[in-house]
Order: sequence, then structure tokens, then C-alpha cells
Amino acid sequence: MVAIKTTLLPSSLQVLARALELEFGECHYLHYGIDEPSSPLGGGCQGKSFLEMQQHFSDRLWLQINEALQSSKKALFVGHSVGFLAEQSAAQGLETTWLSASAKGNSKNLEIHSADFLSAHLGTNFDVIVVEGSYHYLDQLPILNKCREILKSDGDVYLFGEYLDDDSTIQYSSLPNLSSFKQLSDRLGYDLVQELDFTFEVQPSFPALSTLLQRHEQLLIRRKFATNQELEKLKESLQLAIDDFNSGRRCYRLFHLTKVASPTGEYTNAEYGDKDAFNPDEVAELFEKSFNKKWDSELWHWKYMLGNGKCVIARQHRDGEIVSHYGGIPREIYYFGRPSMAIQPCDVMVLPEIRKHYGKSSLFFKVAATFLEREIGNTVNHLLGFGFPNKPTMNAAIRLGLYEKTDDFVEVLYLAPYSDYEESGYSWSALNMDDPVQQKEVDGLWQEMWPDFASGIIGMRHSQYLKYRYFEHPYSVKKLYQCLMLKNDSTGFPVAVAILKIDGDRKLIMDFICPIAAIKKILSRLNQLVEKEGQVSGLKIWVTRGWLDTVRLEGAIVNELGIEIPCNSWNPGPSSETLYGAWWLTAGDIDFM
Repeated sequence: MVAIKTTLLPSSLQVLARALELEFGECHYLHYGIDEPSSPLGGGCQGKSFLEMQQHFSDRLWLQINEALQSSKKALFVGHSVGFLAEQSAAQGLETTWLSASAKGNSKNLEIHSADFLSAHLGTNFDVIVVEGSYHYLDQLPILNKCREILKSDGDVYLFGEYLDDDSTIQYSSLPNLSSFKQLSDRLGYDLVQELDFTFEVQPSFPALSTLLQRHEQLLIRRKFATNQELEKLKESLQLAIDDFNSGRRCYRLFHLTKVASPTGEYTNAEYGDKDAFNPDEVAELFEKSFNKKWDSELWHWKYMLGNGKCVIARQHRDGEIVSHYGGIPREIYYFGRPSMAIQPCDVMVLPEIRKHYGKSSLFFKVAATFLEREIGNTVNHLLGFGFPNKPTMNAAIRLGLYEKTDDFVEVLYLAPYSDYEESGYSWSALNMDDPVQQKEVDGLWQEMWPDFASGIIGMRHSQYLKYRYFEHPYSVKKLYQCLMLKNDSTGFPVAVAILKIDGDRKLIMDFICPIAAIKKILSRLNQLVEKEGQVSGLKIWVTRGWLDTVRLEGAIVNELGIEIPCNSWNPGPSSETLYGAWWLTAGDIDFM
């Protein structure tokens, strides 16, 4: 019989697998267990071993997939725990492949591969694919794409594992989102044949697993199969699962999907991917046609490589050209005083010749929805999104339920100071982000600033961010930005950091770091110093309307810019009412600046 070779498992799974080996001699499964199929739910589990319950669940899976296998010739099983199913498939005479880095054993008609599923060269035309997702929380987009690529027309896919069922609260989860998974599978050309809920049935296996781990805890440590820290981490993960199941946050499902043989409608054969699915140069033509601007590979590298940018792309068909792209740059933030993450959507593009409309069948909608589901919301990597779309895109996204408005930008023009103004008492010097002393001074000013925004939202402005944003920006070699440190002449202490850029006949404040209480005083002094230089006629700032009074000096002129700031409304996240007027954003936060 095939089994799992524990030494080949990822380190996160080895402790559990070792405990199962100590208990049962071999490890065959890593998924949860259930009571016997014939037993009343929740009854009869006392006294049953964890392995027995795992076997019962595997038997139930076999009952579900066997019907599809009866008319099949070629089957693929993906995951550490599906070896028994693969062995049964091979015993029925099917050409069977088991993909697992930890597989051991052999069986007639069974081919075992240890490669990663996404990079494996397995051929095509599989009739049935079974994917275990319980233990590593697979990224749904590349997995479903890969299955579609190697499935024959109208082939079957079975996926089982844990999903996030309740995403209403702000709490990150590595689990795939249940509703997003269903929408994505439909978007990628699958029909949902059956959805089986095992949430209640798997829960009786938790006490058996807890008892097993407790029984072998000391032996695992003595034999150096696990450290105390690793065991504690495993027990914490188990307790989190128990709590999530009890609260309804987590569920356990088996999905049966079929690949639509002859899809109808617009872009039904579109191929979607993420940053790893294409060469950046492939979007050059799309960028130039969309924005009527020359493609800049260095700027792309700055955003998506140095800045760890994220994106979703679409091709009209497999191996076709990229016709749509939706990108985003992650940003550390303080969300009402708490550290969090946001992402700034950018480079939203659809090839002009196929940009017929912005309905729910359009590539714009499908790519945008996929990006938002993956990247923005209560339970994924980025709690918030913020961007600066043009009017048509903003209006279309609002109509489609993707965005809502949270604020907009205004421009504040400061009056030139009187010619007989007093000396400011402050002086400027160029900011050097390679100087550890100045890095420390910047970070000190930032530590003074951010607590003042506990009632709002502000992007991190520590030294590392400034270094990335202004000093590593590809346009920094063009002396685009004037990066300055303002110090008190009498004390020598730093009081503010300002990043300026010439914009028309004025200098535009791109970024500004100082405590709120000092902002107006510093702006006044900065305006004096800029006027004294004589290069431009004065100073201006772009700021979100909600913070206008914080930067408005006497006599200042306020202009509308027509730049609206949206938030995600497609999937659960902070409401537009919560976010309205909360963002502190300046010109430096705008990607096209």
C-alpha cells in the first residue's frame, strides 16, 4: 500500500505526520477524519482512532469520485493524502498519476511524480483531477488554471479542504474564501456540479487528534522529531481550527466541477494569471495603447519587483496576447492607530479595441473582480485599497459594485509671504537616506507624526519607505524630487521632512513628515524658504479633503482637482462610511506622480 514518507514533507507538516507514524506505524493521510458513512452524524466516534476516521473520510471521497472514474481513462491525484484514492483508481485499470513530493510505495498502473503541481509537465487530456487542499491552502487562481489547462473537454475536477465561510470580521486567514472560489471557478469556465458540506462531520475527529498529539508529545521531543515551539505552533493551529469551526467562520467542503466543453458568451476562453504568469515586456504594447505613453521597464520593475507589486492579467485565449491588466502596489498603513496593509491599484488597462463596454461580462470587470477577491478585504493580505482612477473607470466600477467613493483630492495654493517677513529660524539641508543618522532622524519624526492620525488612516512614512518611494524611483536620477530635512537653527534638532517637486510655477509638496500641531507653522516657514529661493512663485499641496483644515493657512486658495479616491465594495471590508474622510493622502501617494 502506498503511504507518505514523512521526511519529505514540508517542515510545517512533519510534526503531525511523525505523530501519526508513532501511533499507527505509517502515515497515510494528513486530512481530517469523519465517522463511518453509515453512522448518525456525531455519533459513535468515541473510541475510534484518528486513522479510522481518516479512512472513513477517504472512503467517502472515493464514493463521490468513483462514478466519474467509471467512464474515464486517465486520472490525476494531487496532494499528500490522496495516495489511497490513486491506488484504487489504478486498480480499476485507469492510467493514474499521483503527484506528491512525499509519496512512497508503488502500484500497477500508478505513476508517482514529486514535482510541484503548477510547474509539473504531466501531459494533457486528464478525465478526472482530484486536488487535496486541506493542508497548504492552495492559491485558487493558478490551481484552477492548471486544472483547466490539462483537463480534457468536459473533464471533472474534485477539490476538497477547508474554506473561509464567514469573512465579515477583520481577521486575516490563509484559507481560500468560499464565495470568491465559487465566483472564480465560474469565471474560469467551470460548472459547479455538486458541493458537499463536511463541516459538521469532521469536527468529532478533533478530540481524537488532540489526544494523539498529547500522547506522543514527549516522545516527539525526545526523538528530536519536533521542538517545543513546533508542537505549540501545531496545537495553536489546531485550536484555531476548532474555534473557527465552532464559530462558523471555517467550513470543510468537497466541490465537483466540470470544465465547460463549449462555453458561450464573451471572453469565456480568457486565460487569467498573476505576476508569475507572464513576462513584463508582454504588457508593453497594452500599456502604450491604453495610456498613450511610452512603456518604461524600469518603472515597472520599481513597482512590481522592488515594491512587491501584485497583478492579475487576462489573455483572450491560452497563449494569446495580454489584453487586460489590473495591478497594485502594497503599502504599510496605520488604520485608526493599528498597523495594517493597504494596496494601491494602478496600471488598470484593457486593450482599446476590445474595450467595448464595462458590463459584468467585460474583461475589465472579470480582471478587477479577480484582483479584489485575491488582494483586498477583511481576510486577505490587504485590508484596504486606494487609488486614483479616471472618471470613466471610476463611474463604471461604481456601477458594477466594485468601488465606492471615500474622499477626493483638493489643491491648496499658499500666498507668497510678505517681502518684509522675519527670518524663519529654520534651515534646510538635502536628505540623505544612506546616512544612518538621518535615517534615525526621519524615523523619529515619523514616530512623532503617526499617533496624531489615530482617528484616521495614514500610509507609513518611515525612512525605508522614503528611500523606496523617492530615492530608488527610476526618475530620481533626473533630480525630479527635492528631498529636504528642516532643522531648528537654534537647537539643531530636526522638525520636519519635506519632499518637493516643481509643478508649473510652484513647488508641490509630495510628502511631509511632522506632528500635526506643527504642520501649519512648518508650512508657513517652508513657504518662506521656497519664496526666498526665487525658483518659483510659491508653494502648494494636494491633500485629501477630509484633512483640508489641517493644512489650510490664512488666505490660501483651494482648488478642486477632480481626483476621486475609491474603496473596495466588491467583497467584505471596511465600509465607505467608515473610510469617508479618514485617509491622509498627498501627491506622493499617487502612483502616476
